[in-house]
Amino acid sequence: MKAPLFALLALVLSLASLSGQTAPAAQKDDNGDELTPDGLWDGRLKGGNYLVRIPAIAALSKHEYIANGAARVVEVNITLDSSTVVRFYFLEPAKIEGGGVVGAGQNALDRARTMAEQAASRVSPTLTEPKVVKDYPNTTHAHTVEFVIKDEERLNSMYTSLNRSLRTGRGRIWRE
Repeated sequence: MKAPLFALLALVLSLASLSGQTAPAAQKDDNGDELTPDGLWDGRLKGGNYLVRIPAIAALSKHEYIANGAARVVEVNITLDSSTVVRFYFLEPAKIEGGGVVGAGQNALDRARTMAEQAASRVSPTLTEPKVVKDYPNTTHAHTVEFVIKDEERLNSMYTSLNRSLRTGRGRIWRE
């Protein structure tokens, strides 16, 4: 009778010690990312999610340009060891230097954009979130994944996170 009681007591004590163990808290780095041991970069964006194996990244780039003379674009591209290209970008109306008619036109564009955002936010707060707009088939490229980021600072943070993952091979979770 003592042996089964002793075995039961040992089992209860071992289960109690296991319940006291918890998974280690996710480490955060100075960029605010959560470091993970899985070798994956996990982007959690307002427009969707993007998960990639770090060794699958063949190239990472960031550049800025003016599109159609109307928008300033800051773009981060991930080229993979497959045919897929991933683009993350921030865009804003191009700031035209100088005054005159062109400067006045820019002011009118800025005012119109502000009024449209205010009106949209009264209908639904999510309408002011930028979305990728595609004009099939003119602006769609096969094997291209695109995300738009609302704030340039967050795009820069994402680029830093990807760059660190690529250089160290450590997984990260980045949130917009």
